[in-house]
Amino acid sequence: MPRYYFNYRVGGILEQDPDGSELPDDESALEEAKSAARELLAAKVLKGDIVDGDVFEITTSSGEVVHTLPLRAVLKLV
Repeated sequence: MPRYYFNYRVGGILEQDPDGSELPDDESALEEAKSAARELLAAKVLKGDIVDGDVFEITTSSGEVVHTLPLRAVLKLV
């Protein structure tokens, strides 16, 4: 099973995921990132932090970026 890394870009600084997760495919990795983004977004909102610009960069073990997911993309606004 492929390993995906969920690197987190905050304010232009990239925090690398040192461990990654084994997942069946790119779509599963994107769903995992969406779940994590919701959790991070909720915590930041509760603290009153700004979240505009925070992004997950999902990469493979070879370093290829397969998805970028801005945290705000998981918000459902009316």
